[in-house]
Order: sequence, then structure tokens, then C-alpha cells
Amino acid sequence: PPFIDTIARFNLSFVEHSSMKWVHAGHIFHDDAHPEEEVEGEDIDMIERNKLHWPCPMQSHTEEYIVNMDTEKKRVEFLQKRCGRFARKLTRSTPDENAASLKNGKKCDSLILASSYDPKVTLLKLLPYLETSCPFVVFCENMEPLFECFQELQNQKLAINLRLSDTWLREYQVLPNRTHPNMTMSQNGGFILTGVKLCPGHGVNE
Repeated sequence: PPFIDTIARFNLSFVEHSSMKWVHAGHIFHDDAHPEEEVEGEDIDMIERNKLHWPCPMQSHTEEYIVNMDTEKKRVEFLQKRCGRFARKLTRSTPDENAASLKNGKKCDSLILASSYDPKVTLLKLLPYLETSCPFVVFCENMEPLFECFQELQNQKLAINLRLSDTWLREYQVLPNRTHPNMTMSQNGGFILTGVKLCPGHGVNE
């Protein structure tokens, strides 16, 4: 998925990283013109996972690589990493499985939205998958789309504690004896809308 490079910058632990699931956008944002069946097909990740058997046999070139290692410590470290890699492949859920769990009513406990698409439309599509009384954050480079989103959430009584604020980011030049903030840069780092989801049926915080 394209978010992998971004997530890698956060130095998350294995438990935190493994708790993340991803779903094809077509499962959520499909419409009559582009039905969900168009994004459905063979689950490649499931096919690859079913090909694996535990314990996973080593190929001949892998065995030769291990035999030619200098020390026993290096062999143990290599085998531990290999076991961990295959264990993750065998236990990791596929995008189709994640989509099925959402359809079956499993919801998220938080929502972070940073997209180049219309934030109002995107948020209203994703809110049903957020549990009641859970927080959400929406980022946008411009304030006007978030203000429309703010008003829509108020009108439909979908959220409370709504706050619209701006962010500020300053880049620094880091050089020996010449570390200082960049002098020619924009002061605006974008805008953030935060809130807590209300019960869609009763409009109250449960």
C-alpha cells in the first residue's frame, strides 16, 4: 500500500504496526456508476498466504547461505528474522478480510483523515465505520472545505466538541554552526477539524 513509506517514519513498535489494517477504497466509496463488484476479484494476499505452510521449508540457496555464515550468532539472528517474517505473513489479515469485518459491523475507535479529496464527502462516508463517542481528526490545506464539513456535522448532529484550528510548521536548516529556522517559508501548515462522533440514531454521546 502507498502509506507504508509514511508509516515507517513513525518508528512504531511491532504491536502498533501489526494493529493497522488497510482496505481498498472501492469497498467504501463505490456508487451505482462504479459498483463494489468492480473492485472485487481474486484476493492475491489470501492466495499467497494459503501457499505457505508452517514450518516454512527453506530453499536450497537459503540453506547454502546459512551454512556459509561465519558464526552461530549470525545464523540464529537470520533464522529469527525469517521466522518472524513468515509468522507475520501467516497471521496478517488481507484487505478483503478487513472489508468483510467492516461490513459485519466491526468499527474503529478513531479516525484520522488527510486526503486530497473533498473532506466533507469523505468524512461522511467514513463516519459510519467509527464507533460512537470516539474522536476523529480531519486535515486540509485550506480552511473553507473544513468549514463546510463543520457546518454539515452540526446540521446533522453527527458530532460534538467540534474545533477548527490552524497548524504551523517551521522547517529548520541543520548544518554545522549554521542551524536556524528557514527564513523564507509559508506560515500556514494547514487546518485541522476535530470532534467526537455522536450516536447517529439519537444524536447523543453514549
